Amino acid sequence: MTHSKPERFISHLQELKEDRGAMAALRRILASEPGQPVDARAYRYVEPFVEEEIEWQRAMYYLVAGLFALHPQQSEQTLPEALSDIWRQDNQRPSTERRFLALLDSDADQLPDRLRRVVAYLRSKNKGLDYQRLLSDLLQWRRPDRRVQQRWAREFYRTFQQRVESEAPTEVET
Repeated sequence: MTHSKPERFISHLQELKEDRGAMAALRRILASEPGQPVDARAYRYVEPFVEEEIEWQRAMYYLVAGLFALHPQQSEQTLPEALSDIWRQDNQRPSTERRFLALLDSDADQLPDRLRRVVAYLRSKNKGLDYQRLLSDLLQWRRPDRRVQQRWAREFYRTFQQRVESEAPTEVET
């Protein structure tokens, strides 16, 4: 069975979860600007997976490695699904939706910082996410048709609506 490059990368990161030194080196990635030099110790964990990638893609591998080290809780939920669940549980608190909409509207320069904040927020709510899907999506973030952002919006609002409908009391026939 052939695995995608993002899948192999996330599996590699999961194997590093118990390595405190590796996780510390990867977390330090978040302190540098995308595309700028990172802690040299992080190279050994990321470079084997980015040999031929263009600059944006390389930056996204490093960003996801840092985000994973910040909150290594893997889940089957995508980022928009996880945020949507939090939004529903918090009775549609406006700050959660604003955070999500700001993320959707992020340009390449804003995206790393906003993602770091969102992942820290997910960590505070003990919500994991699907890092493989996150990496795959981020590799496509700069598409002119904004396909990823549109899909994320659908996932966020549909997940919310589906959860609300599934929790609604059903009428009892008499």
